[in-house]
Amino acid sequence: MDLEKLGKQDGRLLGLLKQSQQWSRLDREIKQIMPANLRPHFQTACVEEGVLILLAANNIALSRLRMIVPGLLPQLQNIRSDIREVRVKIVPKQPEPVRKNTLVLSEAAVEGFKRTADQLEQYPELAEALRKLAERHGD
Repeated sequence: MDLEKLGKQDGRLLGLLKQSQQWSRLDREIKQIMPANLRPHFQTACVEEGVLILLAANNIALSRLRMIVPGLLPQLQNIRSDIREVRVKIVPKQPEPVRKNTLVLSEAAVEGFKRTADQLEQYPELAEALRKLAERHGD
């Protein structure tokens, strides 16, 4: 889907696309001056009345950001001159939904796992794994 083409047809959508691109660019630029191991653990929320808001995914990221951000303020101001202050808030990431295994194996496959497990005396860990798989998917 070509969003720019759709944006040309609707001025409001074009405005949203441009704003989204600006925020994405700002987030990228801010992450470039942060330590690499911290980058995946925060995102840029907004700049309101000169206050840059960063959202940390966990307490460790929150603490590190609060510790290093004051020293990075001049670099942040080079990115966007209206930044006077930085606030870091915590917004934990939502846990991944638990995936339910919906795999259904045929009887022939289950029997094949059992036969193969019986023939793998020299690889007991693999044999045990195949037996467990057969038990889990057998009747």
